[in-house]
Amino acid sequence: NESNNPLSSEASFKYFIIQAISSMLILFTFLSFLISSEYLSPLNFLMEMIFDSALLMKLGMVPFHFWLPEIMEGISWTNSFLLLTWQKIAPMILIMLNSQMNLFLISVIISSLLISGINNWNQTSIKKILTFSSINHMGWMLSIILLNQSLWLFYFI
Repeated sequence: NESNNPLSSEASFKYFIIQAISSMLILFTFLSFLISSEYLSPLNFLMEMIFDSALLMKLGMVPFHFWLPEIMEGISWTNSFLLLTWQKIAPMILIMLNSQMNLFLISVIISSLLISGINNWNQTSIKKILTFSSINHMGWMLSIILLNQSLWLFYFI
């Protein structure tokens, strides 16, 4: 039974904490943009990086990916499906609507592709293989969003 499994409870708690922290960062950046004035405009780039980092944390992309393999090992296959698919759509749409290509996102894309590929080489757990494959795929998806949003939207149709 999943509800009595201590690994499942731990995974649920970790997922809640990660999502709560990233949601707080998103709210913080929204509020910062709302109250910002000409005096705070030099901080706008920093706020954009914090916003992008919070979305990348929700997506489980490198360098914010360490929580994802641990959680995947502790949840059911149904929850794994939801975590690796539906939970990533909203952050990807926010990235599409708000992000421009910059050095930070390019480095995230490259590191996600490399690190997930390297971590996937010696895996024997199907869930971890799917996890690192998802991280790799998110790198490709992020690059498509930044290059051609229409192509990314066509991908989902």
